[in-house]
Amino acid sequence: MTGPRRFRAGRFLDAAAVHAAADANPRLRRFVRTVAAHSEAGEVRSRRLLEHLVRRMIDDVADLHLNNAINRLERIAVLRDNIAAILDHVLEGGTLPEGVRVATLGEHFDQLSTEMRELSRPRDGIVGDAPLRLADDSAAYADSLLREFDAAGGGAGGRHVEPTDVVGAAFQAMPADRQDALRRAAALEPTALWHAVAAESGTGKRAAVADLETRLGGRLTPDELARLRAAVDDLGKARSRGLQMSEARLAEAVARIADPDLRAVVSSGDVWLTQQLAVHNPEALATLWRRFRDRGGRADDGPGFRAYLRHDMVTYGRGVLGEYSAAFSLSSIELFLKGPDANVKVAGTDLVGIGHDGWVWLLDDKSHRATSVSGVSALTENLVTNLRRDAADFRDAIARLHRDDPGFTPDPRILDAISRMEDAAAEIDRINRRGSASSRPARISRALEERRLRLRVTSAAGEVREITQALRDLGLAVEPTGTPVPLPPTGGR
Repeated sequence: MTGPRRFRAGRFLDAAAVHAAADANPRLRRFVRTVAAHSEAGEVRSRRLLEHLVRRMIDDVADLHLNNAINRLERIAVLRDNIAAILDHVLEGGTLPEGVRVATLGEHFDQLSTEMRELSRPRDGIVGDAPLRLADDSAAYADSLLREFDAAGGGAGGRHVEPTDVVGAAFQAMPADRQDALRRAAALEPTALWHAVAAESGTGKRAAVADLETRLGGRLTPDELARLRAAVDDLGKARSRGLQMSEARLAEAVARIADPDLRAVVSSGDVWLTQQLAVHNPEALATLWRRFRDRGGRADDGPGFRAYLRHDMVTYGRGVLGEYSAAFSLSSIELFLKGPDANVKVAGTDLVGIGHDGWVWLLDDKSHRATSVSGVSALTENLVTNLRRDAADFRDAIARLHRDDPGFTPDPRILDAISRMEDAAAEIDRINRRGSASSRPARISRALEERRLRLRVTSAAGEVREITQALRDLGLAVEPTGTPVPLPPTGGR
Protein backbone atom coordinates (compact mmCIF):
# COMPACT_ATOMS: atom_id res chain seq x y z
CA MET A 1 0.00 0.00 0.00
CA THR A 2 1.57 3.26 -1.11
CA GLY A 3 0.37 6.79 -1.71
CA PRO A 4 -0.28 8.51 -5.02
CA ARG A 5 2.67 8.13 -7.36
CA ARG A 6 5.17 10.98 -7.60
CA PHE A 7 6.41 11.93 -11.05
CA ARG A 8 8.56 14.98 -10.17
CA ALA A 9 7.67 16.88 -13.32
CA GLY A 10 9.13 20.03 -11.78
CA ARG A 11 12.67 18.68 -12.06
CA PHE A 12 12.49 19.18 -15.83
CA LEU A 13 11.88 22.90 -15.39
CA ASP A 14 14.75 25.17 -16.39
CA ALA A 15 15.84 27.33 -13.44
CA ALA A 16 16.60 30.20 -15.83
CA ALA A 17 12.97 30.19 -16.96
CA VAL A 18 11.75 30.60 -13.38
CA HIS A 19 14.11 33.51 -12.71
CA ALA A 20 13.22 35.15 -16.02
CA ALA A 21 9.53 34.93 -15.15
CA ALA A 22 10.20 36.37 -11.70
CA ASP A 23 12.08 39.31 -13.23
CA ALA A 24 9.29 39.97 -15.74
CA ASN A 25 6.34 39.72 -13.35
CA PRO A 26 5.74 42.66 -10.94
CA ARG A 27 4.08 40.48 -8.30
CA LEU A 28 6.91 37.94 -8.35
CA ARG A 29 9.47 40.74 -8.15
CA ARG A 30 7.69 42.06 -5.03
CA PHE A 31 7.69 38.54 -3.56
CA VAL A 32 11.46 38.22 -4.05
CA ARG A 33 12.10 41.68 -2.54
CA THR A 34 9.80 41.09 0.45
CA VAL A 35 11.32 37.72 1.34
CA ALA A 36 14.84 39.08 0.83
CA ALA A 37 14.13 41.95 3.24
CA HIS A 38 13.22 39.47 5.99
CA SER A 39 15.97 36.91 5.34
CA GLU A 40 19.57 37.00 6.51
CA ALA A 41 20.60 35.42 3.21
CA GLY A 42 18.95 38.20 1.23
CA GLU A 43 17.87 37.89 -2.39
CA VAL A 44 19.84 34.70 -3.06
CA ARG A 45 17.67 32.76 -0.63
CA SER A 46 14.44 34.42 -1.74
CA ARG A 47 15.06 33.55 -5.41
CA ARG A 48 15.87 29.95 -4.45
CA LEU A 49 12.67 29.81 -2.38
CA LEU A 50 10.63 31.05 -5.34
CA GLU A 51 12.17 28.41 -7.59
CA HIS A 52 11.44 25.72 -4.99
CA LEU A 53 7.79 26.83 -4.73
CA VAL A 54 7.32 26.79 -8.49
CA ARG A 55 8.89 23.34 -8.87
CA ARG A 56 6.84 21.90 -6.01
CA MET A 57 3.55 23.27 -7.33
CA ILE A 58 4.31 21.95 -10.81
CA ASP A 59 5.08 18.60 -9.19
CA ASP A 60 1.77 18.60 -7.35
CA VAL A 61 -0.39 19.76 -10.26
CA ALA A 62 1.25 17.23 -12.57
CA ASP A 63 0.84 14.46 -9.99
CA LEU A 64 -2.83 15.32 -9.58
CA HIS A 65 -3.48 15.05 -13.33
CA LEU A 66 -1.25 12.05 -13.98
CA ASN A 67 -2.52 10.03 -11.03
CA ASN A 68 -6.08 10.82 -12.10
CA ALA A 69 -5.26 9.63 -15.64
CA ILE A 70 -3.59 6.43 -14.35
CA ASN A 71 -6.53 5.66 -12.08
CA ARG A 72 -8.91 6.13 -15.02
CA LEU A 73 -6.78 3.91 -17.24
CA GLU A 74 -6.83 1.23 -14.56
CA ARG A 75 -10.62 1.47 -14.30
CA ILE A 76 -10.90 1.36 -18.10
CA ALA A 77 -8.78 -1.79 -18.14
CA VAL A 78 -11.04 -3.42 -15.55
CA LEU A 79 -14.19 -2.46 -17.48
CA ARG A 80 -12.75 -3.77 -20.72
CA ASP A 81 -11.80 -7.05 -19.04
CA ASN A 82 -15.32 -7.39 -17.61
CA ILE A 83 -16.95 -6.65 -20.96
CA ALA A 84 -14.60 -9.04 -22.76
CA ALA A 85 -15.33 -11.82 -20.27
CA ILE A 86 -19.09 -11.41 -20.74
CA LEU A 87 -18.84 -11.34 -24.53
CA ASP A 88 -16.51 -14.36 -24.60
CA HIS A 89 -18.97 -16.30 -22.46
CA VAL A 90 -21.85 -15.40 -24.76
CA LEU A 91 -19.91 -16.28 -27.90
CA GLU A 92 -18.92 -19.63 -26.44
CA GLY A 93 -22.17 -20.61 -24.78
CA GLY A 94 -24.78 -18.45 -26.36
CA THR A 95 -26.16 -17.10 -23.07
CA LEU A 96 -25.14 -14.53 -20.47
CA PRO A 97 -23.04 -15.73 -17.49
CA GLU A 98 -25.03 -16.72 -14.41
CA GLY A 99 -26.03 -13.69 -12.34
CA VAL A 100 -25.31 -11.15 -15.12
CA ARG A 101 -28.29 -9.17 -16.41
CA VAL A 102 -28.58 -7.76 -19.91
CA ALA A 103 -28.56 -4.29 -18.38
CA THR A 104 -25.20 -5.01 -16.75
CA LEU A 105 -23.45 -5.09 -20.09
CA GLY A 106 -25.00 -1.74 -20.99
CA GLU A 107 -23.90 -0.27 -17.66
CA HIS A 108 -20.33 -1.39 -18.29
CA PHE A 109 -20.35 0.26 -21.72
CA ASP A 110 -21.81 3.48 -20.25
CA GLN A 111 -19.10 3.54 -17.55
CA LEU A 112 -16.44 2.88 -20.16
CA SER A 113 -17.74 5.77 -22.28
CA THR A 114 -17.71 8.11 -19.26
CA GLU A 115 -14.17 7.15 -18.28
CA MET A 116 -12.91 7.64 -21.85
CA ARG A 117 -14.58 11.03 -22.07
CA GLU A 118 -13.18 12.23 -18.74
CA LEU A 119 -9.74 10.94 -19.72
CA SER A 120 -9.70 13.47 -22.55
CA ARG A 121 -10.66 16.29 -20.16
CA PRO A 122 -8.26 15.83 -17.21
CA ARG A 123 -9.10 18.98 -15.27
CA ASP A 124 -12.88 18.55 -15.63
CA GLY A 125 -12.47 14.89 -14.74
CA ILE A 126 -10.82 15.82 -11.43
CA VAL A 127 -12.76 18.84 -10.15
CA GLY A 128 -15.43 19.72 -12.72
CA ASP A 129 -16.37 23.39 -12.36
CA ALA A 130 -14.74 23.72 -8.91
CA PRO A 131 -11.39 25.48 -8.34
CA LEU A 132 -8.35 23.24 -8.58
CA ARG A 133 -7.11 22.71 -4.99
CA LEU A 134 -3.76 21.14 -4.25
CA ALA A 135 -4.51 20.59 -0.55
CA ASP A 136 -7.44 20.65 1.86
CA ASP A 137 -5.46 22.70 4.37
CA SER A 138 -3.55 25.62 2.86
CA ALA A 139 -1.57 26.27 6.05
CA ALA A 140 -0.41 22.65 6.22
CA TYR A 141 0.51 22.76 2.53
CA ALA A 142 2.55 25.93 3.02
CA ASP A 143 4.25 24.40 6.05
CA SER A 144 5.23 21.30 4.06
CA LEU A 145 6.70 23.51 1.32
CA LEU A 146 8.86 25.42 3.79
CA ARG A 147 9.95 22.28 5.65
CA GLU A 148 11.11 20.75 2.39
CA PHE A 149 12.99 23.92 1.51
CA ASP A 150 14.68 24.13 4.92
CA ALA A 151 15.48 20.40 4.93
CA ALA A 152 17.41 20.92 1.71
CA GLY A 153 19.46 23.68 3.32
CA GLY A 154 17.56 26.44 1.52
CA GLY A 155 18.63 25.15 -1.88
CA ALA A 156 16.59 25.00 -5.04
CA GLY A 157 16.21 21.28 -5.30
CA GLY A 158 14.72 20.28 -1.94
CA ARG A 159 12.45 17.30 -2.22
CA HIS A 160 10.27 15.32 0.10
CA VAL A 161 11.02 11.59 0.02
CA GLU A 162 8.19 9.30 1.03
CA PRO A 163 9.30 6.24 3.08
CA THR A 164 7.55 3.87 0.67
CA ASP A 165 9.61 0.85 1.74
CA VAL A 166 8.62 1.32 5.38
CA VAL A 167 4.95 1.81 4.52
CA GLY A 168 5.00 -1.16 2.16
CA ALA A 169 6.53 -3.37 4.84
CA ALA A 170 3.84 -2.27 7.31
CA PHE A 171 1.18 -3.15 4.76
CA GLN A 172 2.66 -6.60 4.21
CA ALA A 173 2.85 -7.22 7.96
CA MET A 174 -0.81 -6.45 8.72
CA PRO A 175 -3.58 -9.08 8.75
CA ALA A 176 -5.14 -10.05 5.43
CA ASP A 177 -8.56 -8.59 6.31
CA ARG A 178 -6.99 -5.16 6.92
CA GLN A 179 -5.12 -5.42 3.63
CA ASP A 180 -8.41 -6.22 1.89
CA ALA A 181 -10.12 -3.20 3.47
CA LEU A 182 -7.26 -0.97 2.30
CA ARG A 183 -7.42 -2.38 -1.22
CA ARG A 184 -11.15 -1.71 -1.43
CA ALA A 185 -10.74 1.86 -0.16
CA ALA A 186 -7.80 2.42 -2.52
CA ALA A 187 -9.85 1.27 -5.49
CA LEU A 188 -12.75 3.56 -4.57
CA GLU A 189 -11.10 6.67 -3.08
CA PRO A 190 -7.29 6.54 -3.52
CA THR A 191 -6.61 10.25 -2.86
CA ALA A 192 -8.80 10.47 0.24
CA LEU A 193 -7.23 7.29 1.56
CA TRP A 194 -3.73 8.69 1.18
CA HIS A 195 -4.75 11.92 2.91
CA ALA A 196 -5.90 9.81 5.87
CA VAL A 197 -2.63 7.85 5.97
CA ALA A 198 -0.41 10.91 5.52
CA ALA A 199 -2.13 13.20 8.04
CA GLU A 200 0.44 14.06 10.72
CA SER A 201 -1.59 15.73 13.48
CA GLY A 202 -4.29 14.09 15.55
CA THR A 203 -6.89 16.61 14.43
CA GLY A 204 -5.87 16.27 10.80
CA LYS A 205 -5.98 12.48 11.04
CA ARG A 206 -9.51 12.47 12.47
CA ALA A 207 -10.73 14.91 9.82
CA ALA A 208 -9.13 12.95 6.99
CA VAL A 209 -10.55 9.61 8.19
CA ALA A 210 -14.01 11.16 8.56
CA ASP A 211 -13.75 12.58 5.02
CA LEU A 212 -12.67 9.18 3.70
CA GLU A 213 -15.63 7.43 5.31
CA THR A 214 -18.00 10.09 3.93
CA ARG A 215 -16.62 9.65 0.43
CA LEU A 216 -16.91 5.87 0.67
CA GLY A 217 -20.61 6.48 1.29
CA GLY A 218 -21.63 3.14 2.75
CA ARG A 219 -19.79 1.08 0.18
CA LEU A 220 -17.89 -0.68 2.97
CA THR A 221 -19.56 -2.65 5.76
CA PRO A 222 -19.16 -1.51 9.39
CA ASP A 223 -16.66 -4.33 9.98
CA GLU A 224 -14.66 -3.29 6.91
CA LEU A 225 -14.64 0.33 8.10
CA ALA A 226 -13.35 -0.73 11.51
CA ARG A 227 -10.55 -2.71 9.86
CA LEU A 228 -9.84 0.20 7.53
CA ARG A 229 -9.45 2.61 10.45
CA ALA A 230 -7.00 0.25 12.16
CA ALA A 231 -5.07 -0.22 8.91
CA VAL A 232 -4.88 3.54 8.25
CA ASP A 233 -3.58 4.03 11.78
CA ASP A 234 -0.93 1.31 11.27
CA LEU A 235 0.27 2.81 7.99
CA GLY A 236 0.24 6.34 9.38
CA LYS A 237 2.46 5.33 12.28
CA ALA A 238 4.82 3.44 9.97
CA ARG A 239 5.03 6.42 7.62
CA SER A 240 5.71 8.76 10.53
CA ARG A 241 8.50 6.49 11.76
CA GLY A 242 10.00 6.39 8.29
CA LEU A 243 9.92 10.17 8.02
CA GLN A 244 11.49 10.56 11.45
CA MET A 245 14.52 8.46 10.62
CA SER A 246 16.00 7.58 7.26
CA GLU A 247 18.75 5.00 6.80
CA ALA A 248 21.27 7.70 5.88
CA ARG A 249 20.42 9.83 8.90
CA LEU A 250 20.65 6.86 11.26
CA ALA A 251 23.95 5.73 9.75
CA GLU A 252 25.41 9.19 10.29
CA ALA A 253 24.30 9.22 13.93
CA VAL A 254 25.58 5.70 14.61
CA ALA A 255 28.97 6.55 13.08
CA ARG A 256 29.46 9.21 15.78
CA ILE A 257 29.05 6.69 18.63
CA ALA A 258 32.33 5.31 19.99
CA ASP A 259 30.93 2.52 22.18
CA PRO A 260 30.23 -0.57 19.99
CA ASP A 261 27.54 -1.86 22.35
CA LEU A 262 25.71 1.47 22.28
CA ARG A 263 26.02 1.55 18.48
CA ALA A 264 24.25 -1.81 18.30
CA VAL A 265 21.52 -0.71 20.71
CA VAL A 266 20.86 2.49 18.74
CA SER A 267 20.88 0.68 15.38
CA SER A 268 18.09 -1.63 16.52
CA GLY A 269 16.52 0.84 18.93
CA ASP A 270 13.31 2.80 19.18
CA VAL A 271 13.02 5.48 16.48
CA TRP A 272 11.06 7.85 18.72
CA LEU A 273 13.46 7.90 21.65
CA THR A 274 16.81 6.12 21.37
CA GLN A 275 17.54 7.03 17.76
CA GLN A 276 16.20 10.58 18.09
CA LEU A 277 18.48 11.18 21.06
CA ALA A 278 21.42 9.79 19.06
CA VAL A 279 20.71 12.31 16.30
CA HIS A 280 19.92 15.39 18.38
CA ASN A 281 22.00 14.99 21.56
CA PRO A 282 24.68 12.27 21.29
CA GLU A 283 26.49 13.64 24.36
CA ALA A 284 23.43 13.14 26.57
CA LEU A 285 22.92 9.69 25.04
CA ALA A 286 26.48 8.67 25.97
CA THR A 287 26.05 9.99 29.53
CA LEU A 288 22.76 8.16 30.05
CA TRP A 289 24.20 4.97 28.57
CA ARG A 290 27.10 5.14 31.02
CA ARG A 291 24.70 5.59 33.94
CA PHE A 292 22.52 2.74 32.69
CA ARG A 293 25.53 0.41 32.51
CA ASP A 294 26.87 1.57 35.91
CA ARG A 295 23.52 0.63 37.45
CA GLY A 296 23.74 -2.91 36.11
CA GLY A 297 22.09 -2.54 32.71
CA ARG A 298 23.19 -5.17 30.20
CA ALA A 299 25.11 -4.12 27.10
CA ASP A 300 22.58 -5.88 24.84
CA ASP A 301 19.41 -4.76 26.64
CA GLY A 302 17.98 -2.28 24.12
CA PRO A 303 14.41 -2.33 25.52
CA GLY A 304 15.74 -1.88 29.04
CA PHE A 305 17.83 1.12 27.99
CA ARG A 306 14.83 2.62 26.18
CA ALA A 307 12.74 2.26 29.36
CA TYR A 308 15.57 3.86 31.37
CA LEU A 309 15.71 6.78 28.92
CA ARG A 310 11.98 7.34 29.04
CA HIS A 311 11.86 7.23 32.84
CA ASP A 312 14.76 9.66 33.06
CA MET A 313 13.22 12.10 30.58
CA VAL A 314 9.73 12.00 32.08
CA THR A 315 11.06 12.37 35.62
CA TYR A 316 13.35 15.22 34.62
CA GLY A 317 10.66 17.05 32.68
CA ARG A 318 8.10 16.65 35.44
CA GLY A 319 10.62 17.89 38.00
CA VAL A 320 11.36 21.08 36.06
CA LEU A 321 7.66 21.70 35.46
CA GLY A 322 6.89 21.09 39.12
CA GLU A 323 9.52 23.51 40.45
CA TYR A 324 8.52 26.36 38.17
CA SER A 325 4.81 25.79 38.70
CA ALA A 326 5.27 25.75 42.47
CA ALA A 327 7.28 28.97 42.43
CA PHE A 328 4.58 30.81 40.50
CA SER A 329 1.75 29.33 42.58
CA LEU A 330 2.93 30.12 46.13
CA SER A 331 1.40 33.52 46.76
CA SER A 332 2.42 33.40 50.45
CA ILE A 333 6.08 33.85 49.48
CA GLU A 334 7.02 37.47 48.89
CA LEU A 335 10.69 37.03 48.01
CA PHE A 336 12.61 34.04 46.68
CA LEU A 337 16.22 33.62 47.77
CA LYS A 338 16.47 30.44 45.70
CA GLY A 339 14.26 30.17 42.67
CA PRO A 340 13.41 27.31 40.30
CA ASP A 341 15.92 26.07 37.73
CA ALA A 342 16.46 23.20 35.32
CA ASN A 343 18.98 21.43 37.58
CA VAL A 344 16.41 19.16 39.18
CA LYS A 345 18.90 16.33 39.67
CA VAL A 346 21.22 18.41 41.85
CA ALA A 347 20.85 17.51 45.53
CA GLY A 348 19.46 20.12 47.90
CA THR A 349 16.38 22.20 48.49
CA ASP A 350 14.34 23.22 45.45
CA LEU A 351 13.09 26.62 46.60
CA VAL A 352 13.86 28.97 49.50
CA GLY A 353 11.78 32.07 50.08
CA ILE A 354 10.62 34.65 52.62
CA GLY A 355 6.90 34.91 53.28
CA HIS A 356 4.81 38.01 53.89
CA ASP A 357 5.01 37.30 57.61
CA GLY A 358 8.84 37.06 57.58
CA TRP A 359 9.00 33.28 57.95
CA VAL A 360 11.58 31.46 55.81
CA TRP A 361 10.15 28.70 53.60
CA LEU A 362 12.29 25.73 52.60
CA LEU A 363 10.54 23.74 49.89
CA ASP A 364 11.05 20.45 48.11
CA ASP A 365 8.80 19.65 45.14
CA LYS A 366 7.65 16.03 44.90
CA SER A 367 5.75 15.88 41.63
CA HIS A 368 5.15 12.14 41.92
CA ARG A 369 2.20 10.10 40.75
CA ALA A 370 1.78 8.64 44.24
CA THR A 371 -0.60 10.49 46.56
CA SER A 372 1.66 10.13 49.61
CA VAL A 373 5.38 10.37 50.28
CA SER A 374 7.35 8.99 53.19
CA GLY A 375 10.79 10.45 52.45
CA VAL A 376 11.93 14.01 51.81
CA SER A 377 15.68 13.72 52.31
CA ALA A 378 16.38 17.35 51.37
CA LEU A 379 14.35 18.48 54.40
CA THR A 380 15.14 15.62 56.82
CA GLU A 381 18.44 13.75 56.96
CA ASN A 382 20.16 16.30 54.68
CA LEU A 383 18.53 19.33 56.26
CA VAL A 384 21.61 20.57 58.15
CA THR A 385 23.84 20.25 55.06
CA ASN A 386 21.30 22.00 52.84
CA LEU A 387 20.68 24.83 55.31
CA ARG A 388 24.39 25.53 55.53
CA ARG A 389 24.97 25.22 51.77
CA ASP A 390 22.06 27.54 50.91
CA ALA A 391 23.09 30.08 53.53
CA ALA A 392 26.67 30.05 52.21
CA ASP A 393 25.44 30.46 48.61
CA PHE A 394 23.29 33.43 49.62
CA ARG A 395 26.21 35.11 51.41
CA ASP A 396 28.46 34.49 48.37
CA ALA A 397 25.85 36.09 46.12
CA ILE A 398 25.67 39.14 48.37
CA ALA A 399 29.46 39.41 48.36
CA ARG A 400 29.54 39.30 44.53
CA LEU A 401 26.91 42.02 44.31
CA HIS A 402 28.89 44.16 46.73
CA ARG A 403 32.09 43.67 44.70
CA ASP A 404 30.30 44.73 41.54
CA ASP A 405 28.68 47.68 43.30
CA PRO A 406 30.39 48.88 46.51
CA GLY A 407 27.30 50.92 47.30
CA PHE A 408 25.05 47.88 47.30
CA THR A 409 23.07 47.38 50.53
CA PRO A 410 21.33 44.02 51.02
CA ASP A 411 17.76 43.84 52.24
CA PRO A 412 17.86 43.44 56.07
CA ARG A 413 15.19 40.74 55.81
CA ILE A 414 17.54 38.63 53.68
CA LEU A 415 20.43 38.99 56.13
CA ASP A 416 18.10 38.06 58.99
CA ALA A 417 16.81 35.01 57.08
CA ILE A 418 20.35 33.80 56.37
CA SER A 419 21.34 34.17 60.03
CA ARG A 420 18.29 32.20 61.14
CA MET A 421 19.10 29.42 58.65
CA GLU A 422 22.70 29.21 59.95
CA ASP A 423 21.50 29.21 63.55
CA ALA A 424 18.92 26.48 62.80
CA ALA A 425 21.59 24.33 61.12
CA ALA A 426 23.82 24.60 64.18
CA GLU A 427 21.00 23.77 66.57
CA ILE A 428 19.68 20.80 64.55
CA ASP A 429 23.23 19.47 64.24
CA ARG A 430 23.51 19.60 68.04
CA ILE A 431 20.11 17.87 68.42
CA ASN A 432 21.17 15.07 66.07
CA ARG A 433 24.29 14.42 68.11
CA ARG A 434 22.77 14.64 71.58
CA GLY A 435 19.66 13.52 73.42
CA SER A 436 17.32 10.62 72.85
CA ALA A 437 16.30 9.65 69.35
CA SER A 438 12.63 9.42 70.35
CA SER A 439 12.46 13.11 71.28
CA ARG A 440 14.51 14.27 68.28
CA PRO A 441 11.63 15.05 65.85
CA ALA A 442 9.82 17.23 68.40
CA ARG A 443 13.03 19.11 69.30
CA ILE A 444 13.88 19.72 65.61
CA SER A 445 10.34 20.94 64.94
CA ARG A 446 10.55 23.30 67.90
CA ALA A 447 13.98 24.60 66.83
CA LEU A 448 12.64 25.44 63.38
CA GLU A 449 9.53 27.12 64.76
CA GLU A 450 11.57 29.24 67.19
CA ARG A 451 13.65 30.50 64.26
CA ARG A 452 10.54 30.95 62.07
CA LEU A 453 11.49 28.37 59.44
CA ARG A 454 8.87 26.31 57.61
CA LEU A 455 9.50 23.01 55.83
CA ARG A 456 7.02 22.40 53.03
CA VAL A 457 6.43 19.82 50.30
CA THR A 458 4.76 20.81 47.02
CA SER A 459 3.48 18.65 44.16
CA ALA A 460 2.64 21.12 41.42
CA ALA A 461 2.98 18.53 38.64
CA GLY A 462 2.12 15.48 40.69
CA GLU A 463 -0.48 13.81 42.89
CA VAL A 464 1.08 14.09 46.36
CA ARG A 465 -1.53 15.22 48.88
CA GLU A 466 -0.24 13.79 52.14
CA ILE A 467 2.92 12.81 54.00
CA THR A 468 3.63 10.27 56.69
CA GLN A 469 3.25 10.96 60.39
CA ALA A 470 7.05 10.77 60.83
CA LEU A 471 7.47 13.71 58.45
CA ARG A 472 4.67 15.66 60.11
CA ASP A 473 6.42 15.18 63.47
CA LEU A 474 9.41 17.05 62.03
CA GLY A 475 7.20 19.98 61.12
CA LEU A 476 6.74 19.21 57.42
CA ALA A 477 3.44 19.77 55.62
CA VAL A 478 2.12 19.60 52.07
CA GLU A 479 1.60 23.08 50.64
CA PRO A 480 -1.19 23.24 48.00
CA THR A 481 -0.31 24.95 44.73
CA GLY A 482 -3.77 25.19 43.17
CA THR A 483 -4.94 22.98 40.32
CA PRO A 484 -2.19 20.42 39.62
CA VAL A 485 -0.57 20.41 36.20
CA PRO A 486 -1.95 17.44 34.17
CA LEU A 487 0.54 14.59 33.98
CA PRO A 488 1.41 12.82 30.72
CA PRO A 489 0.12 9.26 30.30
CA THR A 490 2.30 6.45 31.57
CA GLY A 491 2.35 4.68 28.21
CA GLY A 492 2.95 6.02 24.71
CA ARG A 493 6.00 6.49 22.59
